[in-house]
Amino acid sequence: MKKPRDNTKAFISLGFTAVLALLFVIVLIALDQMSRLNAKISSLVEETNVKTAAANTMRDAIRLRANSLKTMRLNSDPFIRDEEYFHFLGYADSYIQARENLLNTSVNEAEIKLLNQLDDLARWAQPLNERAADLLVEEASDNDINIAMKAAADSQNLILDVLDQLVILEDANAANSIKNYNALYLKTRNDILTLAGLAFIASALIAFFVIRNITEKNRHISWQASHDELTGLYNRREFKRQLDFLIRNLSPDHDEHALFYMDLDKFKIINDICGHPAGDEFLRQLAKIMKQKLRKADVLARLGGDEFGMLLIDCPLDVATEVGETLRAAVENFTFNWEGKEFTAGISIGIVAIKSTDTDSTSLLRAADTACYLAKKAGRNRVHQVSTDGKEINRLHNEINIISQIKEALERNLFQLAYQPIVPAHNKSGLTHHAEILLRMTTADGNVLKPEFFLPAAERYHLMPAIDRWVLFQILAWMDATQFTSELPSVIINLSGQSLADEAFLATVVERLANTTLDTSKICFEITETAAIENITLAIEFMTSLRKLGCCFALDDFGSGLSSFTYLKHLPIDYVKIDGAFIREIASDPVSRAMVSSINEIGHVMGKQTIAEFVENAAILEQVKELEIDYAQGNYTGREKPLTRGLPGSMPQD
Repeated sequence: MKKPRDNTKAFISLGFTAVLALLFVIVLIALDQMSRLNAKISSLVEETNVKTAAANTMRDAIRLRANSLKTMRLNSDPFIRDEEYFHFLGYADSYIQARENLLNTSVNEAEIKLLNQLDDLARWAQPLNERAADLLVEEASDNDINIAMKAAADSQNLILDVLDQLVILEDANAANSIKNYNALYLKTRNDILTLAGLAFIASALIAFFVIRNITEKNRHISWQASHDELTGLYNRREFKRQLDFLIRNLSPDHDEHALFYMDLDKFKIINDICGHPAGDEFLRQLAKIMKQKLRKADVLARLGGDEFGMLLIDCPLDVATEVGETLRAAVENFTFNWEGKEFTAGISIGIVAIKSTDTDSTSLLRAADTACYLAKKAGRNRVHQVSTDGKEINRLHNEINIISQIKEALERNLFQLAYQPIVPAHNKSGLTHHAEILLRMTTADGNVLKPEFFLPAAERYHLMPAIDRWVLFQILAWMDATQFTSELPSVIINLSGQSLADEAFLATVVERLANTTLDTSKICFEITETAAIENITLAIEFMTSLRKLGCCFALDDFGSGLSSFTYLKHLPIDYVKIDGAFIREIASDPVSRAMVSSINEIGHVMGKQTIAEFVENAAILEQVKELEIDYAQGNYTGREKPLTRGLPGSMPQD
């Protein structure tokens, strides 16, 4: 009788084969599911990034067009306006390309609705914006420009409101995509675990391997959704999410945080000269340097292009400003090497405090962006902080209004000239009368502004050479029209430090005076001690050039600096105007009298004539006479008068 066949090996083989087959099926299913999942998620992430980038680019293009109009409005130089005009036109291409990129994706009904709204608004806004730009280029009247600018600004704000909705929608879509992915991921993982439970240890090991691989994929995709791939920093979406979280959890009594908005200066040079690979490497290296300056709790993000944002947790505003200066210095001192070339850059930093009253991250970001804009306008590579209560922004708008009025005054001759007599303080021979020319500005509503209300803004926006040129040409025309004779007083014309350092201004003045038939010895230019010391080399060159044509010079506010006497012997001046802060007190303060006496004596030793400012009463005039100061100027010796009423006569008798 035959022994039954031992089927153990067959069963083992069959079982092993079945296990292998099951493992093989599980692996195939897992790989197929993971492949489908990764493909779908990669597609979703890519499409979401494209949509978000397109929406942000469209919004940035509209903002840049608005900034271009403002820049054209603030600049009187036609070449700068023309250059900004071409930038203005170019931003439309960026908007159109971003819109096409968005339309090339699978847009939903809500996105189509917003895009249709944008198309309608764009068709309406385009002629308004182009008209404003054309009027600026054509240098039309301020009234026309103001109307066109308002219409353009209103249309831009409507478009930006819709674009903000589009950005919010894309952020929501991105969040939903991640949420859907997480749900799909969990379902896939559970399916694999269910199949793996039917197999032996080997199938469990294979399932574990697959799950681990999926987890790594998930972490990488999640990282991509919240980080900038180039620098490794947080991206704009994650930065805004953390800012929103910070605002929601503010404590009314204790929390004090700060928000930075940062924009690189001169970064475009690297891209233009060495190409985008060099620019990318520069950003990578710079990001590492910036991260080194942060505390562990702080948040640094790349917001796009060459813009960065930073959250300083539990950081008062004064400390945040110090951190900003440290960060600015680190960027400024960083030298980037690329293929034998060295580059440096700067960074403009806008800072706002995050307070318990703040509830809107968008408003905070706009305020910080405005602060950054002010830092750039102030000269770039600096730190500027503003308050979110709007006072700083209102100040900027007021400044823009003043600048507009100054430009209108230059174009329409709305400035007024006045004078104040400068008279001999005693009967010493060789002393003559002078008249200091004063400037006033008439506004559109008929008010007359004194210099302290408009010259600070003119200095910040470098309009002083244009104003000084207007005053000089008006005085020369007035002297020529009134047949200015030797019996009339000399005129003293104030010059700013900006004009002293402006070679084009000097060339214009030299050309005009060289070709005039007027007695140039009757023209005296007055500069402040501060302006002369800050630009001493240029000041000496300026004065030497005009003295050759017969003009003379007066040094104003002498004695206000710590090194006044050191510089006095180097400056080719004819008159020293003693600082009024000393003159006001010479009748009551022995120290002030002694200082005035010292300045007067040293001025005389150097061959200069001296002028006492702010002579407001008889007691001060008596001291001026006793000290033998040459000239007196003030309301007591002669009040300000319009230039059209003639020049001064004699001083009052005591």
